[in-house]
Amino acid sequence: MHMHASALAGLKIIECSERVAGPFCTKVMADLGAEVIKIEKPGSGDVTRSRGPFPHDEPHPERSGSFLYLNTNKLGVTLDLTKPGGTDLFRELAKDADIVVETYPPGFLDRLGVGYRQLHALFPRLIVTSITPFGQTGPYKGYKAYNLNCIHMGVVGYETPFNFVTDPENQPPLQMGGQQADLLAGWTAAAATMTAVLHRELTGTGQHVDIAEIEAVAHMVRPNFALYSHEPPDGPNRRRFLRRTKWGLTYVFPCRNGYIALLALTDQHWESLKQLMGYPEWAESELFATLLGRFQNIDALEAGVAAWVSEQDRDELARKGQELHIPVFPVRDVREVATAEQYRERGFFVTVDHPETGPLTYPGAPFKLSATPWQIRTPAPRLGEHNQYIYGERLGLSAERIARLRSEGVI
Repeated sequence: MHMHASALAGLKIIECSERVAGPFCTKVMADLGAEVIKIEKPGSGDVTRSRGPFPHDEPHPERSGSFLYLNTNKLGVTLDLTKPGGTDLFRELAKDADIVVETYPPGFLDRLGVGYRQLHALFPRLIVTSITPFGQTGPYKGYKAYNLNCIHMGVVGYETPFNFVTDPENQPPLQMGGQQADLLAGWTAAAATMTAVLHRELTGTGQHVDIAEIEAVAHMVRPNFALYSHEPPDGPNRRRFLRRTKWGLTYVFPCRNGYIALLALTDQHWESLKQLMGYPEWAESELFATLLGRFQNIDALEAGVAAWVSEQDRDELARKGQELHIPVFPVRDVREVATAEQYRERGFFVTVDHPETGPLTYPGAPFKLSATPWQIRTPAPRLGEHNQYIYGERLGLSAERIARLRSEGVI
């Protein structure tokens, strides 16, 4: 069978990062064919190795589900940049690279002599992508922050749960599920880095890509800053939502066997929903004849919808509603998502065999490329798995020097 070239084949990346954002940025490019050499701390490695989830809840540095997912298709080496000789090895690696992705605090690499300006003087075509909570400049640049902080400082928390918060001091906003700020920062960094690659194709010069995680979050739902600045916390819009907390998250309704997400306020969607409900008498009220009317009488409208939905089968309702082009879908738990028919038909989930865990199920391609397909070629590396290959075969270091660097804690 003829195999197509990967989309990013030939692109060489050095990754100096841990946790989620940096590794996800380079995973995106590695899965599309780029070569990524991941640098980890000798001994402990990426902190994500200790954070799981783990098979059978048994912690093991080579069996973290998060680490295994975030680091597919990468070569793994260990290197301590703060040890004597560490930065020399780093420069040797960077010499042949197109991109360095790093998540150190601003100024950390500069103090070691391998910051962007120092590397740019040596390798003008090199692109350095820095991912930090607040960016490389500004009054907050030296502050620590994590996914939770960035969710809220990016103002997405102002609507989580959806517009329920009317008294921020006594009703703290919730964070979004999972590590969405970190993942979003990784996606943003990958897109910006590829823009820098295209810029280099035109100019021949690399540049510093400065990614602030809170800005990545803020750009996801831009109106939130305006709402936070100008909308009274106890305004009518939020009071309306607060009255309806008995139904849980807005537009999520209990049905006979689970929950359904349903939103049908536009004229087309409302007409289709009335058809689906069998044109009940209450739905034909003049109160609901216009979009404005439906908004102004949302409590009464959703009371009727909720009563009808409560008697319906979740999946059957979703199927019939989608046939009428109504925005409606079942709310699934993780197990259901992993076995859902649409994902199975699309082949979204893929099986990856790792020597430490055996076969595991991973989320697959984020998008389909016909000529240069996405592919997981190798599982995540074990700690220092490719030290001999990179330092010995690539850089030509002798076995004696490699042994000495290992004994000194450099690698």
